Amino acid sequence: MRKKALLALMMAAVLLLSGCALIQKDQAVDDATEIIRMGDKVYTKIQVKAAAQQELINKAQTYSMFGYAYDMTDPANIAEAQEAAVKALKEDLTLTAKAAELGFDQLTDEELEAVKAKAQESYDNMVNTAKQYVEGKDEMDEAALTEAAVKMAEDAGYTMENRTESATKDAVSAKLKEYAVKDVAVTDEEIQAEYDSKVESNKETYAENAASWAATANNGYTTLYYTPAGVRRVKQILVKFTEEDQTAIKDANTKLSDANTARTAAQDKVDAAQKVLDTEGITDEEKTKAEADLTAAKQELDEADKALLAANQAVTDATDKAFANIDEKADTVVAQLAEGGDWQKLTDEYNEDTGMKDNEKGYAVAAGMSGFDAAFVDAAMALEKIGDVSPKTKGQYGYYIIRYESDEAEGPIALDTLKETISSSLLNTKQNDTYEATLAQWVEEAGIKVDMNALKD
Repeated sequence: MRKKALLALMMAAVLLLSGCALIQKDQAVDDATEIIRMGDKVYTKIQVKAAAQQELINKAQTYSMFGYAYDMTDPANIAEAQEAAVKALKEDLTLTAKAAELGFDQLTDEELEAVKAKAQESYDNMVNTAKQYVEGKDEMDEAALTEAAVKMAEDAGYTMENRTESATKDAVSAKLKEYAVKDVAVTDEEIQAEYDSKVESNKETYAENAASWAATANNGYTTLYYTPAGVRRVKQILVKFTEEDQTAIKDANTKLSDANTARTAAQDKVDAAQKVLDTEGITDEEKTKAEADLTAAKQELDEADKALLAANQAVTDATDKAFANIDEKADTVVAQLAEGGDWQKLTDEYNEDTGMKDNEKGYAVAAGMSGFDAAFVDAAMALEKIGDVSPKTKGQYGYYIIRYESDEAEGPIALDTLKETISSSLLNTKQNDTYEATLAQWVEEAGIKVDMNALKD
């Protein structure tokens, strides 16, 4: 009996192990299922699924950056990720073959050096980023921290080897794109058409909104094609509050904000107690409690009003003191300007507005614009003619002394000043479109076979 039992256990173990082996073998076979083939180059099911999983992760991270959720288990999202992964892998096979065909996979010594430098920069950036997340980094010396960061980066898949591989692929791809778009050019007719379109669009946007145009012009990030009426350029000498006074005003305003919050809370209590008293059919006990609550709330509101009044006065006092501390300096600037002093020389000596540095045209200003202190805008727009200088004007940051520099001419901005920008933008778009079309053609001609059905579990 004991021998039979032992034999039975041994047989069970054999069956279990053989079953596990069969399951493992089946999984291995499934993983090795061919999904994409181009000649003797193959991407298997496990490779395609890994690429699709990375697509899902990238999409989820992008959604997360903008505060949105992304369901990586949604079948529709998975299918979309698989399609994207297959497309990318087909393009990768095609570009590798095309590069070999054209000899672009053979990099010159200069190109190899550039690849090496790019790979090193990418790797170093990743290690430096990893340093910020090393546990216990504050207790480590630089050598230990670097070692830990290197391990963290490599555990995450970032090595010099794969950074070099990536940089090499980028270099080869750049050569392929250059080859594909070598004959792409932009005509004068296309530039003129784009210019006309942009002018009309800008006119529609800004013709009745000079304030928006001025704000856009000041940010410097957007190319403008049309100028509405009512925009002028001004420069200023800012005599700024001392750092000590800035801190005092900030602290006073914080206390004012707290006092406003406290007053609102006290008023809410008064309103709540009064609401109970105004309710029909309340009991005597409820009425007595509400009356007591109302009395207490009114007392709290009275104290809050006094505190708010004091907080407002504190802001006024701190601000008055701040202006008093810079009066002499501002008066000196104003007096020298009145005596014919050189604006640029006085700017170099007294101005504390960093935004004026290297700002040759000055700020664009229009009535009612936001983004600037209203006191600055009002003073700038009150100047009557070009060359006029404002008196010292109290503002959020100190005293503004403003000079009316010029008027922006209403109408389309001259094509000559925009031609290079338009041409560059159009060329970039045409090159990208041409490359995408050429790549699609190369993929079509490559004869790649894909079995999407085999991706299904």
